[in-house]
Amino acid sequence: MSTIDFGIRGPRHVPGESSRGAARCAGHSTSARAATLLRKADALLSAAAGADAPPERFRLAYLAALRGAGAVVAAAELRAPARPLRRPGTRNAWVLMARADESFAVWADYFADRSATRTAVEAGVARAVDADGAGEFYDEVGRFLHDVEDYLASEEGAEIASTR
Repeated sequence: MSTIDFGIRGPRHVPGESSRGAARCAGHSTSARAATLLRKADALLSAAAGADAPPERFRLAYLAALRGAGAVVAAAELRAPARPLRRPGTRNAWVLMARADESFAVWADYFADRSATRTAVEAGVARAVDADGAGEFYDEVGRFLHDVEDYLASEEGAEIASTR
């Protein structure tokens, strides 16, 4: 799938909006680490699709979102290597992602707001999330990963343009 760069960086979707899914394929010039993290995110989201229990579906989708955040941070570190994104003591993926590119701040807030649900699911709280909640969250993670793919593709387009 070829990607056209319209010069738009970061998320085009806001959590809650509908969008069509697209195949994710990071470009050849994209950071190998970012591309690997996006592939892992896609694999986790696929596993979430097959999960029978809503808590497991939510948990796997949340892990996919974490890998997506890692891809954004990895790509941003290549774009501005002189600007440190990681401060001592800051390991929160959502804080790092929002710091890496402020256009992902809405997504960072969305996922940070669901961190307590993830903690409850991992602690075994059976009623932490129902089928509808897990399904909605799964859909949002899919939209988020699409935005991450677009972000990585825009990085590739910028690299190609700078070599001409």
